[in-house]
Amino acid sequence: MNNTELYNNYLKSINQKYNAVCLDIDGTITDKNTKNINESAIEQIAYLLKKGIPIVFITGRGETGINLLESQIVTSLKNKYNINHNQLKNMFALINDGARLCTYNSENDTLFGNIQYISETDDINNLNRFNKIIGNLVQDNNLDECVKITYSYDSNNKNIVNIRIILLTTNVETNKKIRNLIINSLKKNNYINLNMTEGIYENHSVLQIGTTKKDKAIEQTEKILGIPKNSMLRIGDCGDTIGNDFAMLDCSQGFSVDKTSGNKEHCFPVFNENKHILKGTDATIYLLKNAKLIRTVRLEKATRDIYTKEYSSIIQKLKKQNKEALREFNEIVNNNFNLYGGIYDLFDKESGSIKISMEDWELIDDNNPLKILWSKKIPNLNNAKKENEFNLCYSMRDNENYLLRGSRNYYYFLAMRESGKKDSTSFYNAIEWYNSIASFTKDSILSLQNDFDIENVDNKKMILGILDNMRNYLLISMNYQIISEFYQKNILINLEKINQNSLIYYIYNRLLHNETILANMCFSTDYKVDKKEIIKLLYDILNIIAFDKERFKKMQKNKNYLEQDYSKSLRAFREIDNFAENYITVSNTIYKDDDSYSVCGMCYGGIELPLLYKVLDKDNKDILLMNFNNQVSGYSNKQNIDLRFFNIGECGGITQIGIDKDKKCIIFDDNAMTGKTIQIAINTLYDLGIEVDSSVVVRYPGINRIDQMFMKNHSAIDYTCFSDYIKGLYFPCPYSWRDSNGVDMYTDSFNIFDLNRRKIIECLLKNHDYFESSEVASLIETNDEEKLERKVK
Repeated sequence: MNNTELYNNYLKSINQKYNAVCLDIDGTITDKNTKNINESAIEQIAYLLKKGIPIVFITGRGETGINLLESQIVTSLKNKYNINHNQLKNMFALINDGARLCTYNSENDTLFGNIQYISETDDINNLNRFNKIIGNLVQDNNLDECVKITYSYDSNNKNIVNIRIILLTTNVETNKKIRNLIINSLKKNNYINLNMTEGIYENHSVLQIGTTKKDKAIEQTEKILGIPKNSMLRIGDCGDTIGNDFAMLDCSQGFSVDKTSGNKEHCFPVFNENKHILKGTDATIYLLKNAKLIRTVRLEKATRDIYTKEYSSIIQKLKKQNKEALREFNEIVNNNFNLYGGIYDLFDKESGSIKISMEDWELIDDNNPLKILWSKKIPNLNNAKKENEFNLCYSMRDNENYLLRGSRNYYYFLAMRESGKKDSTSFYNAIEWYNSIASFTKDSILSLQNDFDIENVDNKKMILGILDNMRNYLLISMNYQIISEFYQKNILINLEKINQNSLIYYIYNRLLHNETILANMCFSTDYKVDKKEIIKLLYDILNIIAFDKERFKKMQKNKNYLEQDYSKSLRAFREIDNFAENYITVSNTIYKDDDSYSVCGMCYGGIELPLLYKVLDKDNKDILLMNFNNQVSGYSNKQNIDLRFFNIGECGGITQIGIDKDKKCIIFDDNAMTGKTIQIAINTLYDLGIEVDSSVVVRYPGINRIDQMFMKNHSAIDYTCFSDYIKGLYFPCPYSWRDSNGVDMYTDSFNIFDLNRRKIIECLLKNHDYFESSEVASLIETNDEEKLERKVK
């Protein structure tokens, strides 16, 4: 054998990322020639349980043997290593060589109390039939004194689950004869699914006949537990071709701490850093310490029907919990703005916009300078049949309210891009957007400079609308600055520690200021609005817009990028964007009185979340943003990444600025449809030596998106992580039900994916301020003068 090739293959395998561990017991985690679990092995198991790594024990033992394991290990885990009840639930056991899986039983609160068969019923019946054949073979061949037959029984139905034939003689030829008799009899009777393995028990060879192979049992367990296929580290001690661990270790993720099969690509021995082969518990502990074991938040191969039922139960619980969690915030908003329905009387539930009901709007004095701002109209862009028709530009109406976002500020790109292509933004679109945002900012300053009652609730709503639009601009601007500054690079930057003379730092501080005022106006009980403070902030933002625009023009002139699509860097709008929902999620999950965490947002949707953490915890000096290059980002790209072998170093590396690797990190994101983005971030931070404490997600996917989760190359979010590792989840994602006649793999029969986007487009459509070649216009097709037919977009 080429030892160099074997060692290189070993390194490749140990550098794979694993999400769970499967451990043989006897000879693997027990001290040599004893049944005692090695204390250092228990310590390492405790460490992994605290990290949320599932541990699956696999053994030829039956129920009695696994009860012994529980009594040996659980007391030590609880008392010596402070493993709590929920962490213990992450231990499982495959008994009878994988015939049955033992999991936590919630009804009687027992660790391995829930036992389910991995084996098929027919195979169990065949094993019981074969037991009679074995008895005849022993008698007919006068082998009564050469063997001892023992059994593992199902305590419920008394079925035989394993047959153990202990070879009492040391005569090689006799033992060989016994083996051949068993093997030939299995073949003769066509018991192809019964499996024979060989091990050692009290210095005697033991032939064990069972109903499954360990490899098939592990694959099925991965599916049951939702662990991604081939991501379970497998460790045993009998990896030789006749050994009872051969089947489970005969793969690239299999390691033997004693006997190996000799295959240079499978069933690896355990090498230390000096290339010396380790044995026994020393090898096991070395593997557990050095393998890349990372918690997963995704279920790649879950059983759909089981997942749907379990997830439905989780969603029901979330809704009940969240209703209570929102009560305090709703009461504050009601008191601050004289409302009754809480945050959704102030923020439009579908778009996130500040809203004013039509009846309240009509009762606001027409001379109110803020109402004049939001009522501003411009000529109809589409040359409507009515001459001199004017339309709202900074706000728009739905069926009941005025929404303080319009076609010339928040939704400019959506309404005004003339490329005729969805999500395509030209250089000229960008320049006009800068001009339009500058006009809105100037008009807002002029409005605020007039006299009006600053404490009037309608006036406060209209001021919130201004700040909401400024927030959107600053978030888009920060996203663009980061992407352009670190073009095609993966980045992880600490906004608190970047160059304080940089534009990114300037934007960051104005955005923090803007977010702080928004938070105080919405959720502080005694906050007094300072009009001068807001005007000063708007002037600062106006300077950013002017600088931004000129820098953008110069950069594109130098690079000759006039034909480039800017839709990824200058996002059209933030589809799921409700300040109140973001603020409440962060507020309810913040680690108060503890500054030992860094907080990391995922560009683009998660930029705002760590900033809100900073608003709530002003002393935190580790406000991070992570962004990936085109090799990693993009929805379709992400879904195709094999996370077992994903390494950020092989995808261009990652630029780091101001990162404290000693601090645990909390990852923030706005949405967790499949969990892929979060998992990529977890794996990336692991590669950098940064421990992820947990994730905070604003919105959870509904049952209506189960179809998407179970598409090829996709995954379902792991609901078992909710509240423990994935926190937040106070609000549902606004996505449509994908029916069987969907136009493509994500949309429904009306070609709708994002219900939020649908509402916005319809509002813009009814407001009539959009270009005919825009995405808004493409929603309709005029077949005659009276009929508008919806068409696919």
